[in-house]
Amino acid sequence: MSQPARPQYVDSTDTIAMIIEIVFGLFFVMGVGWLYVGNVAVFVTVLLGYWLLVGIEVTLTIFSFGCLACLFYPLNIVLVIVSGVRARDYVRQTKAKGSAINVLAVVVILILGLCLAWLIFVMVLGETASSLNIPTPHPWPTLAPLR
Repeated sequence: MSQPARPQYVDSTDTIAMIIEIVFGLFFVMGVGWLYVGNVAVFVTVLLGYWLLVGIEVTLTIFSFGCLACLFYPLNIVLVIVSGVRARDYVRQTKAKGSAINVLAVVVILILGLCLAWLIFVMVLGETASSLNIPTPHPWPTLAPLR
């Protein structure tokens, strides 16, 4: 009697790295796919380089009164997809293994960073309103006394 065939183990780290890179990249956090496979240097380089590029794009868009925005959005999508495919190819060549802990750490840091940015924004907005003597609305409406 022959033994039943064992199920073939399929490593999907390359596909996961590509999907993570593309999804996070569409939200302006490019490089997370590289971090997933353990390549921290490429993650930092891609992330900071992408943020620098987006800053330049925003500046040029402002100076062109928005005309260049229609060129930059497709460019960013292409860059995100190319980075995802390169991360997938890196995994296939080096047989790197993914780590969800790295991605979780990035998500936690991003959430904390967004909360801090929101807190700073609200504080600055409140200080600006008080320095310009702009009345801030009372949180509870007051009722006129009955006579």
